[in-house]
Formats: sequence, structure tokens, C-alpha cells
Amino acid sequence: MKNFLPILAVLLVLCAVQSCLPFRVEAQGEVAETTSSWSWPTSTPEEQGMDSERLAELLMTIQKNEHKIRSVTVIRNGYVVADAYFHPFREDTWHIIHSCTKSIMSALIGIAMEEGYIESVDEPVLDFFSEKTPANLDERKKALTLRHLLTMSSGLRTEDSYLYQWRGLREMGRSPDWVQYILNLPMSETPGTRFEYSNCVAFLLSAILQKTTGQNALSFAREHLFEPLDITEVDWGFGPGRINLGWGGIRMKPHDVAKIALLYLNKGRWNGTQIVPEAWVEESTSRQIRSGTLSDCYGYQWWVDDAGYYMMLGYGGQFVIVHPEKNMVVVFTSVLVPGEFFTPEMLFKNFVVPSAESSKPLPVNREGAARLDSLSRAVANPEPQKISALPEMASRISGKTYSFDPNPPDFKKFSLTFEPGKREAVYTLCFGPKKITVKIGLDNVYRISRSEGYTRAYRGYWVNHRTFLIDYEVIDFTERGGARMVFEDDVVRVQIHEVIENERHELIGRVQE
Repeated sequence: MKNFLPILAVLLVLCAVQSCLPFRVEAQGEVAETTSSWSWPTSTPEEQGMDSERLAELLMTIQKNEHKIRSVTVIRNGYVVADAYFHPFREDTWHIIHSCTKSIMSALIGIAMEEGYIESVDEPVLDFFSEKTPANLDERKKALTLRHLLTMSSGLRTEDSYLYQWRGLREMGRSPDWVQYILNLPMSETPGTRFEYSNCVAFLLSAILQKTTGQNALSFAREHLFEPLDITEVDWGFGPGRINLGWGGIRMKPHDVAKIALLYLNKGRWNGTQIVPEAWVEESTSRQIRSGTLSDCYGYQWWVDDAGYYMMLGYGGQFVIVHPEKNMVVVFTSVLVPGEFFTPEMLFKNFVVPSAESSKPLPVNREGAARLDSLSRAVANPEPQKISALPEMASRISGKTYSFDPNPPDFKKFSLTFEPGKREAVYTLCFGPKKITVKIGLDNVYRISRSEGYTRAYRGYWVNHRTFLIDYEVIDFTERGGARMVFEDDVVRVQIHEVIENERHELIGRVQE
């Protein structure tokens, strides 16, 4: 339902300060086919020194305030003590993690150094690409090192964040060689002097990894990171030369991204094996440069807060928080508008941190633990509502196809099929070259289907005798919105609103003869 830019034949996702520009065309990465055999140990909060009542309040606050949080996982001492999935998101679904990808990219660079593919973080960037001749070459560009890329202090004039309306990223997308495009950019200042968030430089990290190891980042990660952690389902988009997007584009399950966080909490060790070098973990999560944006400081592609925790952050409210003092990992997946970006961190500070009352077990609280468990089940499985009788208009339009003149979202035609007494309708939608057929829940419960590489959820209801509303979410991507359809004779007026990017369109369709 959106006019995705054809120049970007990949999943472009970036996180900038509070906002980003997520273009989504197709899922371009590869998916592992093996089955995970590892499962998280679970515990009551009190057994791990946490207050279950506070964690229950966390879920109640999300539900009461209708925060668009999709999942919350709280892990302490290696045990899952709270794990909630908000309808229509499901535990078995992976989720786009956007710029949390950068922290994984950093881990891969550290592993590559340990394996001897990269000598040090002080290697000049241009040495990795000796076959290329950069434009705008000066002493500052010659001084650019891997460390500067990792700390977002490259000095390159990338202009690819929200501050520039992602102009640089758009321009890179028009180039057939993204590495050459980045190396050609002029310098705005001496490397290492100032933090400037950039997605282009994160792409260079992926290109460097591929150049030095002979494997793209996904293949390298499978062998050296994902397989040792028993992470079997990962999708990662790529650009020209099949270079994986270093700045974003990964989809994985919340429990799997939590494994990476726990790996870092345990100083790079997993089941007694050193996966990421301990020294690299320490450097990556230490204050390398003041950022003053999403958090106080920045390490090597990790955000570092002065309060003592560090984070992987991604557009739409993807927060992966590691709190060493509390021996705790917390994962939020969300579908938040830019102005609500910090909601997960606020919830973490107000509820999760205070709930960790002791390093020793607390007295048993069966009532609190039962309440937390009950709320976790309730937010995942809402009660279906009673279905009202269908208006006469529903039978009149049922099965008819409505066509549209050319329009910006390339919305071509649709049909709705209703049956009296049924709790769902059938919705067939054609946009661009795509055609999808999904079910719409009429009882306030989303119906979930998978098509075109993404998992979609729909619900709808008649607000009067001729107006039908549809709510939808792409539950493994940061997209949600709705359509208002007003039917009159053989005409339908449709108002479409994609909430995250705040795109609105008004269309008129007519019955197709």
C-alpha cells in the first residue's frame, strides 16, 4: 500500500536520532532452515530477586496507555522472569530490529579481528579498498580508520540521518557501487573529533568484513555468532555486491536478540566458549565518544548510558538493554511513532529497574507471580467481541471488485467478501505488482497471514451502514495503519493512513464491470 522507492531493491532501514526512513521493498536476506534446540530457562521474578508486582504493573501500564509495544522480555541471572507478547504479535514471530543490527555488526568485526582477518581498529579505511580511487581525497580522508567508523566519528559528509531528511542515503541508493559512493564523499572535519550518526559508515563496516573474510556478514555471522548461540532464523537484507546492510535490515526473534545481549553481559562467553573476545566486549560497551543524542555516549556501535547500562537501539522503539550491575537483559520490540521512541526506556527505568530489588531471592509471592502470568496471557489473547449483524451494504458489496485510477500508493483494486454470521471477512488487495488475500477479524481480534515475505494482521468493523474501517499491522516490520471505506452506490471513497511514516492518501474506486 506504499510507494516504495524502486531505486532501492533492498530492505533499507536506518535509525537516526529519534527517527528514521525505513524503505521496505522485499525481504532480501536468507533464512536458515535448521531448528533451534536450545530454550531459555525460566524462573519466577522473586527467585531472581525481582518483584513480580512491579513487572505486572509494567504490562498493565502498556495496556492501559495503549503503548504500541509488541513484546517485552526480562532476563535476570540468565533466567526469563517476564515474557509478554501483545496481540497481534506472537512469540513465534521474528521482528525487524532496525539499527540494533549495528551492534551485531560490531560483534562481527570483533570476531574477525580475533580470527586474524583484520589487524586492528586503527587500520586506515582506504587500505581495505586499495583497488578503488576515492574522489575528494585529502589528508583527513587518509587518516580515516576503522575505529572512526565504529564510533560514528568518521568526519565524512554522509548527510544520511534524519537531520538531512536522509538525503545521503537516497543518493547512495541511486549509485551502482555503494562503497565507491561513500569513499567519494567529501570530509566535513577531521576523523575522531565529533560524533555524527551515519548509516553509510555502518554499511562500510559490512563491506570491510566481506572484503577481509571473503564472506558476507550473514554467512560469517552464521558460522561465528548465530550457530554457536543456536540462532537459526535470521533474515538480513543486502545491497550491491550482496553486501549485507551494516546499518539495519535484520529480522530475528526477540529471544534470539536477547541471546546476543546475554552474550555481552557475560563478557562474550556462551556455555563456556568465548564467542566474542572479552576485550572487544569491554571496548564496544565503554564510552568511546560523547553522543548527546539517543543516549549519553557511544561505544563501538553500542549506545552507552551514564546510568550504567548500554543498549542496542532501532527505529520504531527496538530497545535491547544490558544492565551489568543488575545482571539483567531486557528486550522491547515496538511499533512506535518517532515522538514515542523513548517509551521502552522510560518503562525500563520506571518499572524494570525498580523491580530488581535484591541480588538474592525475595520471599515467594504466588499472587504476584500469578497476576503477572495472567496478564501475559491476556495481552496475547484478547477476548473476541460479540459480532453485530452485518448492515445491508455488506451483502451489496460482498465479492465485488473495486478498481482505482493511478494513485501514489499504487493501490489498484480490492474486494471484500462477507458472510452472515461469520466472524471474519475475506480481503483481496492488489497494489503495485502484488496481490494478497487475507482474512479480516470482525470480532476485534486480528487475523494473521503471511504473504510476500511478511506477516500481516487485519481486523475491521462497520461503524455505520455504509462505512467500514480496517486496522492493519505488518507484525514483523514497523508498519501499521488503517483504511476507512465509505460505500455509496457503485463508488467507494477510501482514506488510507500509514501511522509510522504518517502517510495519508484519499482514493476513489468504482465497481469493476
